[in-house]
Amino acid sequence: MLDASIWIGLDRGSEESLAAQLVRQLRDRILSGDLREGEAIPSSRALAESLGVARSVVVRAYEQLGGEGYLDPRLGSATRVAAGIVPAAAPVPASAPESANPVRERVRPEPPVAPSRATTPAEDPIDLRTGHPYAPPLVPEEWRRALAVAARDPLRSYAPPPLGEWRLREQIALHLRRSRGVACTTEDVIVTSGTSDALLLVSLALGAGARIATEDPGYPEASAVFETAGLRVEPLPVGERGLLPDLLGAMRTRPDAALVTPSHQFPLGGRMTAPDRTALVSLAARTGTLIVEDDYDSEFRHLGAALPAIAALDPGGVVVHIGSLNKTLSPSLRCGYLVATSGSPIHDRLTRTRTVLGPTVPLVTQSALAAFFASGGLRRYVARTRREYRHRRALLLERFAEHGLADRLSGLDGGLHAVLRLPSGLSGAEAVEALESRGVLVETVAQFSSRPRADDALAIGYGAATAVRLDRGLRAVIEVVGEARGR
Repeated sequence: MLDASIWIGLDRGSEESLAAQLVRQLRDRILSGDLREGEAIPSSRALAESLGVARSVVVRAYEQLGGEGYLDPRLGSATRVAAGIVPAAAPVPASAPESANPVRERVRPEPPVAPSRATTPAEDPIDLRTGHPYAPPLVPEEWRRALAVAARDPLRSYAPPPLGEWRLREQIALHLRRSRGVACTTEDVIVTSGTSDALLLVSLALGAGARIATEDPGYPEASAVFETAGLRVEPLPVGERGLLPDLLGAMRTRPDAALVTPSHQFPLGGRMTAPDRTALVSLAARTGTLIVEDDYDSEFRHLGAALPAIAALDPGGVVVHIGSLNKTLSPSLRCGYLVATSGSPIHDRLTRTRTVLGPTVPLVTQSALAAFFASGGLRRYVARTRREYRHRRALLLERFAEHGLADRLSGLDGGLHAVLRLPSGLSGAEAVEALESRGVLVETVAQFSSRPRADDALAIGYGAATAVRLDRGLRAVIEVVGEARGR
Protein backbone atom coordinates (compact mmCIF):
# COMPACT_ATOMS: atom_id res chain seq x y z
CA MET A 1 0.00 0.00 0.00
CA LEU A 2 1.27 3.47 -0.87
CA ASP A 3 2.48 6.09 1.57
CA ALA A 4 0.15 8.88 0.51
CA SER A 5 2.04 11.61 2.37
CA ILE A 6 4.77 11.82 -0.28
CA TRP A 7 2.57 12.23 -3.33
CA ILE A 8 -0.54 14.19 -2.35
CA GLY A 9 -0.40 17.92 -1.67
CA LEU A 10 -3.45 19.97 -0.67
CA ASP A 11 -3.67 23.76 -0.85
CA ARG A 12 -5.87 24.99 2.00
CA GLY A 13 -5.83 28.51 0.58
CA SER A 14 -7.32 27.42 -2.74
CA GLU A 15 -10.88 28.19 -3.77
CA GLU A 16 -11.12 24.54 -4.80
CA SER A 17 -12.40 22.33 -1.97
CA LEU A 18 -10.06 19.83 -0.34
CA ALA A 19 -12.16 16.91 -1.59
CA ALA A 20 -12.10 18.29 -5.16
CA GLN A 21 -8.31 18.71 -4.99
CA LEU A 22 -7.92 15.15 -3.77
CA VAL A 23 -10.20 13.83 -6.54
CA ARG A 24 -8.25 15.73 -9.17
CA GLN A 25 -4.84 14.60 -7.97
CA LEU A 26 -5.82 10.96 -7.61
CA ARG A 27 -7.48 11.00 -11.03
CA ASP A 28 -4.38 12.56 -12.61
CA ARG A 29 -2.12 9.93 -11.02
CA ILE A 30 -4.32 7.12 -12.28
CA LEU A 31 -4.49 8.52 -15.80
CA SER A 32 -0.73 9.14 -15.85
CA GLY A 33 -0.07 5.53 -14.88
CA ASP A 34 1.50 6.40 -11.51
CA LEU A 35 -1.28 4.36 -9.92
CA ARG A 36 -1.85 1.16 -11.83
CA GLU A 37 -4.72 -1.22 -12.36
CA GLY A 38 -5.45 -3.30 -9.25
CA GLU A 39 -3.15 -1.27 -7.01
CA ALA A 40 -4.46 -0.77 -3.49
CA ILE A 41 -4.80 2.77 -2.17
CA PRO A 42 -4.75 3.81 1.48
CA SER A 43 -7.84 3.43 3.61
CA SER A 44 -9.85 6.62 4.05
CA ARG A 45 -8.79 6.79 7.70
CA ALA A 46 -5.08 6.34 6.95
CA LEU A 47 -5.06 8.88 4.13
CA ALA A 48 -7.02 11.41 6.19
CA GLU A 49 -4.50 11.10 9.03
CA SER A 50 -1.51 11.50 6.73
CA LEU A 51 -3.00 14.57 5.05
CA GLY A 52 -4.35 16.13 8.24
CA VAL A 53 -7.92 16.38 6.98
CA ALA A 54 -11.27 15.07 8.15
CA ARG A 55 -12.00 11.51 7.09
CA SER A 56 -15.20 12.73 5.40
CA VAL A 57 -13.03 14.62 2.87
CA VAL A 58 -11.34 11.40 1.79
CA VAL A 59 -14.59 9.42 1.86
CA ARG A 60 -16.25 11.94 -0.48
CA ALA A 61 -13.28 11.81 -2.85
CA TYR A 62 -13.22 8.01 -2.90
CA GLU A 63 -16.99 7.86 -3.47
CA GLN A 64 -16.74 10.25 -6.41
CA LEU A 65 -13.84 8.38 -7.99
CA GLY A 66 -15.66 5.10 -7.45
CA GLY A 67 -18.75 6.48 -9.19
CA GLU A 68 -16.58 7.75 -12.05
CA GLY A 69 -15.06 4.31 -12.49
CA TYR A 70 -11.49 5.12 -11.46
CA LEU A 71 -11.62 3.18 -8.18
CA ASP A 72 -13.09 -0.21 -7.38
CA PRO A 73 -14.58 -0.05 -3.87
CA ARG A 74 -15.21 -3.45 -2.34
CA LEU A 75 -16.79 -4.20 0.98
CA GLY A 76 -14.39 -5.89 3.38
CA SER A 77 -11.23 -5.30 1.32
CA ALA A 78 -8.94 -2.51 0.18
CA THR A 79 -10.12 -0.02 -2.42
CA ARG A 80 -8.13 -0.51 -5.61
CA VAL A 81 -7.56 1.23 -8.92
CA ALA A 82 -10.22 -0.04 -11.32
CA ALA A 83 -9.46 -2.19 -14.32
CA GLY A 84 -9.65 -0.98 -17.91
CA ILE A 85 -8.27 2.54 -17.46
CA VAL A 86 -5.87 3.52 -20.22
CA PRO A 87 -3.22 6.15 -19.32
CA ALA A 88 -3.46 9.40 -21.29
CA ALA A 89 -1.80 9.30 -24.70
CA ALA A 90 0.61 11.80 -26.18
CA PRO A 91 -0.76 15.34 -26.34
CA VAL A 92 -2.25 17.00 -29.37
CA PRO A 93 -2.32 20.83 -29.35
CA ALA A 94 -5.62 22.30 -28.23
CA SER A 95 -7.36 24.99 -30.24
CA ALA A 96 -9.14 27.28 -27.77
CA PRO A 97 -7.89 29.75 -25.16
CA GLU A 98 -8.50 29.08 -21.49
CA SER A 99 -10.92 32.02 -21.34
CA ALA A 100 -13.42 29.89 -23.28
CA ASN A 101 -13.74 27.49 -20.37
CA PRO A 102 -16.99 28.18 -18.40
CA VAL A 103 -16.31 25.51 -15.78
CA ARG A 104 -12.92 26.43 -14.29
CA GLU A 105 -12.02 30.07 -13.83
CA ARG A 106 -8.46 29.70 -12.51
CA VAL A 107 -5.71 29.91 -15.14
CA ARG A 108 -4.05 26.56 -15.80
CA PRO A 109 -2.19 24.86 -18.66
CA GLU A 110 -4.54 23.90 -21.45
CA PRO A 111 -5.17 20.13 -21.51
CA PRO A 112 -4.50 18.19 -24.67
CA VAL A 113 -6.88 16.14 -26.74
CA ALA A 114 -5.46 12.64 -26.66
CA PRO A 115 -5.79 10.75 -29.95
CA SER A 116 -8.96 8.77 -29.55
CA ARG A 117 -7.86 5.20 -29.09
CA ALA A 118 -11.40 4.75 -27.77
CA THR A 119 -11.42 0.98 -27.44
CA THR A 120 -9.33 -2.04 -28.17
CA PRO A 121 -10.77 -4.99 -30.12
CA ALA A 122 -11.30 -6.81 -26.82
CA GLU A 123 -13.34 -3.95 -25.34
CA ASP A 124 -17.00 -3.10 -25.75
CA PRO A 125 -17.79 0.14 -27.60
CA ILE A 126 -18.17 3.27 -25.51
CA ASP A 127 -21.93 3.76 -25.55
CA LEU A 128 -22.89 7.45 -25.56
CA ARG A 129 -26.39 6.87 -26.89
CA THR A 130 -29.35 8.44 -25.13
CA GLY A 131 -31.71 6.89 -22.61
CA HIS A 132 -29.28 4.94 -20.45
CA PRO A 133 -28.89 5.99 -16.80
CA TYR A 134 -25.97 5.66 -14.41
CA ALA A 135 -25.60 2.31 -12.65
CA PRO A 136 -23.65 2.61 -9.38
CA PRO A 137 -20.81 0.12 -8.83
CA LEU A 138 -22.45 -1.03 -5.59
CA VAL A 139 -26.15 -1.75 -5.06
CA PRO A 140 -27.59 0.96 -2.74
CA GLU A 141 -27.77 -0.53 0.74
CA GLU A 142 -31.28 0.80 1.41
CA TRP A 143 -32.54 -0.84 -1.79
CA ARG A 144 -30.83 -4.09 -0.83
CA ARG A 145 -32.57 -4.04 2.56
CA ALA A 146 -35.96 -3.22 1.04
CA LEU A 147 -35.63 -6.15 -1.37
CA ALA A 148 -34.60 -8.52 1.43
CA VAL A 149 -37.61 -7.57 3.54
CA ALA A 150 -39.99 -7.90 0.58
CA ALA A 151 -38.54 -11.32 -0.29
CA ARG A 152 -39.49 -12.57 3.20
CA ASP A 153 -43.18 -11.81 2.67
CA PRO A 154 -45.23 -15.02 2.43
CA LEU A 155 -46.23 -16.18 -1.02
CA ARG A 156 -49.83 -15.45 -1.98
CA SER A 157 -52.32 -17.56 -3.83
CA TYR A 158 -53.48 -14.62 -5.92
CA ALA A 159 -51.91 -11.98 -8.16
CA PRO A 160 -51.26 -8.38 -7.09
CA PRO A 161 -54.16 -5.94 -7.61
CA PRO A 162 -54.36 -4.90 -11.28
CA LEU A 163 -53.94 -1.21 -10.45
CA GLY A 164 -50.96 -1.93 -8.19
CA GLU A 165 -50.26 -2.53 -4.51
CA TRP A 166 -52.03 0.08 -2.40
CA ARG A 167 -48.86 0.90 -0.39
CA LEU A 168 -46.88 1.64 -3.53
CA ARG A 169 -49.66 3.72 -5.09
CA GLU A 170 -49.88 5.67 -1.84
CA GLN A 171 -46.14 6.38 -1.83
CA ILE A 172 -46.15 7.41 -5.49
CA ALA A 173 -49.01 9.84 -4.87
CA LEU A 174 -47.14 11.33 -1.89
CA HIS A 175 -43.96 11.60 -3.97
CA LEU A 176 -45.78 13.42 -6.79
CA ARG A 177 -47.48 15.84 -4.40
CA ARG A 178 -44.14 16.73 -2.83
CA SER A 179 -41.83 16.78 -5.83
CA ARG A 180 -44.03 17.65 -8.83
CA GLY A 181 -46.90 19.65 -7.32
CA VAL A 182 -49.52 17.18 -8.59
CA ALA A 183 -52.55 17.17 -6.26
CA CYS A 184 -53.25 13.47 -6.78
CA THR A 185 -54.65 10.80 -4.47
CA THR A 186 -53.82 7.12 -4.15
CA GLU A 187 -56.90 6.28 -6.23
CA ASP A 188 -55.52 8.36 -9.14
CA VAL A 189 -52.37 6.21 -9.48
CA ILE A 190 -52.04 3.11 -11.67
CA VAL A 191 -48.82 1.08 -11.52
CA THR A 192 -47.24 0.18 -14.88
CA SER A 193 -44.08 -1.59 -16.00
CA GLY A 194 -42.74 1.62 -17.52
CA THR A 195 -43.45 4.30 -20.09
CA SER A 196 -44.24 1.93 -22.98
CA ASP A 197 -46.74 0.03 -20.85
CA ALA A 198 -48.38 3.30 -19.80
CA LEU A 199 -48.60 4.51 -23.41
CA LEU A 200 -50.15 1.20 -24.43
CA LEU A 201 -52.80 1.59 -21.72
CA VAL A 202 -53.57 5.11 -22.94
CA SER A 203 -53.76 3.88 -26.55
CA LEU A 204 -56.19 1.08 -25.70
CA ALA A 205 -58.26 3.46 -23.59
CA LEU A 206 -58.51 5.92 -26.49
CA GLY A 207 -59.43 3.15 -28.92
CA ALA A 208 -58.29 2.20 -32.41
CA GLY A 209 -58.61 5.01 -34.94
CA ALA A 210 -58.04 7.79 -32.41
CA ARG A 211 -55.75 10.61 -33.55
CA ILE A 212 -52.74 11.56 -31.43
CA ALA A 213 -50.32 14.44 -32.04
CA THR A 214 -46.68 13.73 -31.21
CA GLU A 215 -43.52 15.80 -31.03
CA ASP A 216 -41.16 15.70 -34.02
CA PRO A 217 -38.36 15.05 -33.30
CA GLY A 218 -39.49 12.81 -30.50
CA TYR A 219 -39.65 9.25 -29.23
CA PRO A 220 -39.96 6.77 -32.11
CA GLU A 221 -40.82 4.08 -29.55
CA ALA A 222 -43.90 6.04 -28.49
CA SER A 223 -45.13 6.34 -32.07
CA ALA A 224 -44.51 2.63 -32.58
CA VAL A 225 -46.69 1.82 -29.55
CA PHE A 226 -49.48 4.09 -30.80
CA GLU A 227 -49.41 2.66 -34.30
CA THR A 228 -49.35 -0.91 -32.99
CA ALA A 229 -52.51 -0.14 -31.00
CA GLY A 230 -54.23 1.26 -34.10
CA LEU A 231 -53.94 4.99 -33.40
CA ARG A 232 -53.31 7.54 -36.14
CA VAL A 233 -50.08 9.39 -35.34
CA GLU A 234 -49.70 13.00 -36.48
CA PRO A 235 -46.20 14.40 -35.89
CA LEU A 236 -45.90 18.14 -35.23
CA PRO A 237 -42.57 19.99 -35.57
CA VAL A 238 -41.18 21.24 -32.27
CA GLY A 239 -38.26 23.30 -31.04
CA GLU A 240 -36.52 23.31 -27.70
CA ARG A 241 -39.69 24.68 -26.03
CA GLY A 242 -41.52 21.53 -27.03
CA LEU A 243 -44.99 21.36 -28.55
CA LEU A 244 -46.38 24.87 -28.93
CA PRO A 245 -50.08 25.22 -27.99
CA ASP A 246 -50.77 27.50 -30.98
CA LEU A 247 -49.47 24.87 -33.37
CA LEU A 248 -51.64 22.21 -31.78
CA GLY A 249 -54.67 24.49 -31.88
CA ALA A 250 -54.10 25.25 -35.57
CA MET A 251 -54.40 21.61 -36.65
CA ARG A 252 -57.08 21.19 -39.31
CA THR A 253 -58.65 18.25 -37.51
CA ARG A 254 -58.64 18.26 -33.71
CA PRO A 255 -56.60 15.35 -32.34
CA ASP A 256 -58.04 13.17 -29.57
CA ALA A 257 -54.76 13.40 -27.64
CA ALA A 258 -51.29 14.94 -27.70
CA LEU A 259 -48.08 13.50 -26.25
CA VAL A 260 -45.68 16.04 -24.74
CA THR A 261 -42.34 15.87 -22.88
CA PRO A 262 -42.45 19.28 -21.14
CA SER A 263 -39.74 18.82 -18.49
CA HIS A 264 -36.97 17.86 -20.91
CA GLN A 265 -37.99 17.66 -24.55
CA PHE A 266 -36.55 14.59 -26.19
CA PRO A 267 -34.17 14.80 -27.96
CA LEU A 268 -33.67 18.59 -28.24
CA GLY A 269 -33.44 18.95 -24.47
CA GLY A 270 -35.41 22.14 -23.77
CA ARG A 271 -38.44 22.59 -21.55
CA MET A 272 -41.90 24.00 -22.05
CA THR A 273 -42.36 27.44 -20.51
CA ALA A 274 -44.88 28.13 -17.75
CA PRO A 275 -47.15 30.23 -20.05
CA ASP A 276 -47.10 27.48 -22.69
CA ARG A 277 -48.07 24.88 -20.08
CA THR A 278 -51.00 26.95 -18.92
CA ALA A 279 -52.10 27.64 -22.49
CA LEU A 280 -51.87 23.93 -23.36
CA VAL A 281 -54.10 22.91 -20.45
CA SER A 282 -56.62 25.64 -21.35
CA LEU A 283 -56.66 24.45 -24.97
CA ALA A 284 -57.19 20.86 -23.85
CA ALA A 285 -60.05 21.79 -21.53
CA ARG A 286 -61.69 23.83 -24.28
CA THR A 287 -61.33 21.33 -27.13
CA GLY A 288 -61.51 18.00 -25.29
CA THR A 289 -58.00 16.98 -26.36
CA LEU A 290 -56.32 14.68 -23.83
CA ILE A 291 -52.80 15.77 -22.84
CA VAL A 292 -50.46 12.82 -22.24
CA GLU A 293 -47.56 14.18 -20.20
CA ASP A 294 -44.38 12.09 -20.24
CA ASP A 295 -42.47 13.55 -17.28
CA TYR A 296 -39.17 12.49 -18.82
CA ASP A 297 -36.04 13.37 -16.79
CA SER A 298 -37.91 15.70 -14.42
CA GLU A 299 -35.81 14.48 -11.46
CA PHE A 300 -32.56 15.60 -13.07
CA ARG A 301 -32.76 19.37 -13.35
CA HIS A 302 -29.31 20.99 -13.43
CA LEU A 303 -30.06 24.67 -14.06
CA GLY A 304 -33.07 26.76 -13.10
CA ALA A 305 -35.97 25.93 -10.84
CA ALA A 306 -38.11 22.93 -11.71
CA LEU A 307 -41.51 23.89 -13.13
CA PRO A 308 -44.62 22.12 -11.86
CA ALA A 309 -45.87 19.21 -13.93
CA ILE A 310 -48.63 19.98 -16.42
CA ALA A 311 -50.80 17.61 -14.37
CA ALA A 312 -50.50 20.11 -11.50
CA LEU A 313 -52.53 22.57 -13.65
CA ASP A 314 -55.18 20.01 -14.62
CA PRO A 315 -58.70 21.32 -13.85
CA GLY A 316 -59.87 17.69 -13.79
CA GLY A 317 -59.45 14.91 -16.31
CA VAL A 318 -57.64 16.56 -19.24
CA VAL A 319 -54.11 15.33 -18.38
CA VAL A 320 -52.66 11.85 -17.98
CA HIS A 321 -49.31 12.07 -16.21
CA ILE A 322 -46.74 9.32 -16.94
CA GLY A 323 -43.61 8.64 -14.92
CA SER A 324 -41.07 5.87 -14.68
CA LEU A 325 -38.69 4.57 -12.04
CA ASN A 326 -36.70 2.71 -14.68
CA LYS A 327 -34.37 5.65 -15.38
CA THR A 328 -34.44 6.89 -11.80
CA LEU A 329 -33.21 3.58 -10.36
CA SER A 330 -32.57 1.03 -13.13
CA PRO A 331 -34.12 -0.02 -16.46
CA SER A 332 -34.01 -3.59 -15.16
CA LEU A 333 -36.57 -2.63 -12.50
CA ARG A 334 -39.47 -2.37 -14.97
CA CYS A 335 -41.80 -0.21 -12.90
CA GLY A 336 -43.55 3.08 -13.52
CA TYR A 337 -46.92 4.73 -13.09
CA LEU A 338 -49.58 6.87 -14.66
CA VAL A 339 -51.89 9.32 -12.95
CA ALA A 340 -55.38 10.34 -14.04
CA THR A 341 -58.07 12.10 -12.03
CA SER A 342 -60.38 9.57 -10.38
CA GLY A 343 -63.93 9.72 -11.72
CA SER A 344 -62.90 11.24 -15.03
CA PRO A 345 -63.83 9.33 -18.21
CA ILE A 346 -60.18 8.64 -19.06
CA HIS A 347 -59.48 7.26 -15.56
CA ASP A 348 -62.46 4.92 -15.83
CA ARG A 349 -61.29 3.66 -19.23
CA LEU A 350 -57.71 3.22 -18.02
CA THR A 351 -58.89 1.31 -14.96
CA ARG A 352 -61.02 -1.05 -17.06
CA THR A 353 -58.15 -1.62 -19.49
CA ARG A 354 -55.62 -2.33 -16.71
CA THR A 355 -58.06 -4.71 -15.02
CA VAL A 356 -58.55 -6.66 -18.26
CA LEU A 357 -54.82 -6.89 -18.96
CA GLY A 358 -53.90 -7.62 -15.35
CA PRO A 359 -50.84 -6.53 -13.33
CA THR A 360 -47.43 -6.33 -15.00
CA VAL A 361 -45.08 -5.67 -12.05
CA PRO A 362 -44.15 -8.49 -9.63
CA LEU A 363 -45.42 -8.17 -6.08
CA VAL A 364 -41.94 -8.38 -4.54
CA THR A 365 -40.80 -5.41 -6.67
CA GLN A 366 -43.81 -3.35 -5.69
CA SER A 367 -43.39 -4.15 -1.99
CA ALA A 368 -39.70 -3.30 -2.05
CA LEU A 369 -40.35 -0.03 -3.86
CA ALA A 370 -43.04 0.96 -1.37
CA ALA A 371 -40.55 0.45 1.48
CA PHE A 372 -37.80 2.25 -0.46
CA PHE A 373 -40.08 5.26 -0.96
CA ALA A 374 -41.28 5.25 2.65
CA SER A 375 -37.77 5.12 4.15
CA GLY A 376 -36.60 8.08 2.08
CA GLY A 377 -34.15 5.80 0.29
CA LEU A 378 -35.32 6.78 -3.19
CA ARG A 379 -35.10 10.47 -2.38
CA ARG A 380 -31.54 10.09 -1.13
CA TYR A 381 -30.56 7.92 -4.09
CA VAL A 382 -31.91 10.50 -6.56
CA ALA A 383 -29.92 13.21 -4.77
CA ARG A 384 -26.72 11.17 -5.10
CA THR A 385 -27.26 10.38 -8.77
CA ARG A 386 -28.16 14.00 -9.48
CA ARG A 387 -24.74 15.00 -8.13
CA GLU A 388 -23.14 12.30 -10.31
CA TYR A 389 -24.89 13.61 -13.43
CA ARG A 390 -23.91 17.18 -12.64
CA HIS A 391 -20.28 16.10 -12.43
CA ARG A 392 -20.55 14.36 -15.80
CA ARG A 393 -22.28 17.39 -17.29
CA ALA A 394 -19.43 19.60 -16.01
CA LEU A 395 -16.90 17.21 -17.54
CA LEU A 396 -18.68 17.39 -20.90
CA LEU A 397 -18.84 21.20 -20.80
CA GLU A 398 -15.20 21.43 -19.79
CA ARG A 399 -13.95 19.15 -22.55
CA PHE A 400 -15.84 21.01 -25.29
CA ALA A 401 -14.97 24.45 -23.89
CA GLU A 402 -11.28 23.56 -23.93
CA HIS A 403 -11.51 23.30 -27.71
CA GLY A 404 -13.86 26.16 -28.53
CA LEU A 405 -16.92 23.98 -29.00
CA ALA A 406 -19.05 24.88 -25.98
CA ASP A 407 -21.23 27.22 -28.05
CA ARG A 408 -22.29 24.24 -30.17
CA LEU A 409 -23.87 22.48 -27.17
CA SER A 410 -27.50 22.75 -26.10
CA GLY A 411 -30.07 20.85 -24.07
CA LEU A 412 -27.94 20.78 -20.93
CA ASP A 413 -30.32 22.37 -18.41
CA GLY A 414 -31.48 18.91 -17.36
CA GLY A 415 -31.50 15.25 -18.21
CA LEU A 416 -28.78 12.83 -19.23
CA HIS A 417 -27.76 13.95 -22.71
CA ALA A 418 -26.57 16.96 -24.67
CA VAL A 419 -27.10 18.06 -28.27
CA LEU A 420 -24.03 18.97 -30.33
CA ARG A 421 -24.54 21.08 -33.47
CA LEU A 422 -22.20 19.83 -36.17
CA PRO A 423 -19.97 22.06 -38.34
CA SER A 424 -20.83 22.54 -41.99
CA GLY A 425 -19.51 19.79 -44.16
CA LEU A 426 -20.03 17.07 -41.54
CA SER A 427 -23.36 15.26 -41.63
CA GLY A 428 -24.77 13.35 -38.71
CA ALA A 429 -24.43 10.06 -40.56
CA GLU A 430 -20.76 10.78 -41.33
CA ALA A 431 -20.07 11.68 -37.71
CA VAL A 432 -21.76 8.51 -36.44
CA GLU A 433 -19.75 6.38 -38.88
CA ALA A 434 -16.45 8.07 -37.97
CA LEU A 435 -17.10 7.63 -34.26
CA GLU A 436 -18.18 4.03 -34.63
CA SER A 437 -14.86 3.30 -36.32
CA ARG A 438 -13.24 4.72 -33.17
CA GLY A 439 -15.34 2.51 -30.92
CA VAL A 440 -17.86 5.16 -29.82
CA LEU A 441 -21.63 4.92 -30.31
CA VAL A 442 -23.77 8.07 -30.63
CA GLU A 443 -27.08 9.05 -32.23
CA THR A 444 -28.22 11.91 -34.42
CA VAL A 445 -31.23 14.14 -33.84
CA ALA A 446 -32.41 13.18 -37.32
CA GLN A 447 -32.85 9.58 -36.15
CA PHE A 448 -35.73 10.78 -33.97
CA SER A 449 -37.49 12.78 -36.67
CA SER A 450 -39.98 11.65 -39.30
CA ARG A 451 -38.90 14.36 -41.75
CA PRO A 452 -35.48 15.33 -43.15
CA ARG A 453 -33.54 17.86 -41.07
CA ALA A 454 -31.06 20.35 -42.46
CA ASP A 455 -29.72 21.17 -38.98
CA ASP A 456 -28.58 17.69 -38.05
CA ALA A 457 -26.81 17.32 -34.71
CA LEU A 458 -25.51 14.61 -32.42
CA ALA A 459 -27.34 13.53 -29.27
CA ILE A 460 -24.66 12.56 -26.75
CA GLY A 461 -25.71 10.59 -23.68
CA TYR A 462 -23.52 10.99 -20.61
CA GLY A 463 -25.42 8.84 -18.12
CA ALA A 464 -24.30 5.24 -18.51
CA ALA A 465 -20.60 5.10 -19.37
CA THR A 466 -18.16 5.40 -16.49
CA ALA A 467 -16.58 8.82 -16.27
CA VAL A 468 -13.31 7.36 -17.55
CA ARG A 469 -14.93 5.93 -20.67
CA LEU A 470 -17.13 9.03 -21.05
CA ASP A 471 -14.00 11.20 -21.12
CA ARG A 472 -12.43 8.99 -23.79
CA GLY A 473 -15.64 9.05 -25.82
CA LEU A 474 -15.91 12.84 -25.61
CA ARG A 475 -12.32 13.21 -26.79
CA ALA A 476 -13.18 11.07 -29.80
CA VAL A 477 -16.17 13.29 -30.60
CA ILE A 478 -13.98 16.40 -30.31
CA GLU A 479 -11.41 14.82 -32.59
CA VAL A 480 -14.01 14.02 -35.29
CA VAL A 481 -15.49 17.53 -35.13
CA GLY A 482 -12.01 19.07 -35.13
CA GLU A 483 -11.05 17.16 -38.25
CA ALA A 484 -14.18 18.44 -40.02
CA ARG A 485 -13.47 22.05 -39.00
CA GLY A 486 -9.91 21.77 -40.26
CA ARG A 487 -10.84 20.64 -43.75
